[in-house]
Amino acid sequence: MNIQISPMVKNLLILNAAMYVGTVFLAPGLYDTMALWFVENPNFRIWQPLTHMFMHSAYDISHILFNMLWLFFLGPEIERWMGSNRFLFFYLSCGLGAFVLVAGIEYVQYQMAINELLAQDWSMSAIAQGYADKRLIHPNVQDYWTPSVGASGAIFGVMAAFMYLFPNRSMYLLFIPFPIKVKYLIGFYILRELLASTGVIASTPGTGHLAHLGGAIVGFIMIWYWKRNDMDRYRID
Repeated sequence: MNIQISPMVKNLLILNAAMYVGTVFLAPGLYDTMALWFVENPNFRIWQPLTHMFMHSAYDISHILFNMLWLFFLGPEIERWMGSNRFLFFYLSCGLGAFVLVAGIEYVQYQMAINELLAQDWSMSAIAQGYADKRLIHPNVQDYWTPSVGASGAIFGVMAAFMYLFPNRSMYLLFIPFPIKVKYLIGFYILRELLASTGVIASTPGTGHLAHLGGAIVGFIMIWYWKRNDMDRYRID
C-alpha cells in the first residue's frame, strides 16, 4: 500500500502521542483523571469517555504502537473518501459508541450483582462499603476499580470501514511473506473479538474485546449508511 498521510490522521497521531507522553511521563498524576472509570465509581468524570480514547497503557508500549499503526495505514484512505471533518466525526463516534456499549453492559452486570448480594441479605450500605474499600469478593469488583484506556474502539471502527470500502485490497503482515485480502485479515480480527466477547474463546487479560467489537459495529453501520446514500455528494469540507 502506498501511504500518503492525510491531515486529520496526522493530527490524531500527534494528539495520541502527546497524550501518551503527557500522562505517562510528564504528568502521570493526570493518568487516572483522564482514564475511563466505571460510571458508578467515584473517580468517574464526565470528560473521560472522550479523553480515554487518546490514552494508552503505561506498561505496554505495544498498545499505542499497534493502534497508531492501524490508524496510519488505514485512516488516510478513509479520510480521503469522506473528508477530514467527517472522518474526525466518524473516529470519535466509533470510540464513543464502544464506550456506550461497554458501559451499558457493565452497568447491567453491576445492578445484577447488587441484586444478587441483596438476595444474600447484604445491606446497601455494606455493598457500597465493600466496593469502596475493594473488600467485596465479587467478579465485577475488579472492573469497578480498573480504568480503561485506548483508541481501540475507534481503531476497530476504522478497520471495519476499510474492510467495507476496500474488501479486496491486499495487505502484508510482518513475518508473513504473502499478501492477505483485507476482508479476510480484518474479518479475522473482528471475528476474534466477537468470539472473545461472548466467551467462545479465551479472552486476553487486560484487553477490552467488547469495546473493540462495539467500535467495529458502529463503524460498519456508519460507513454502510453513508456508502448506501452516496456520501460523496454530502462532504462537509
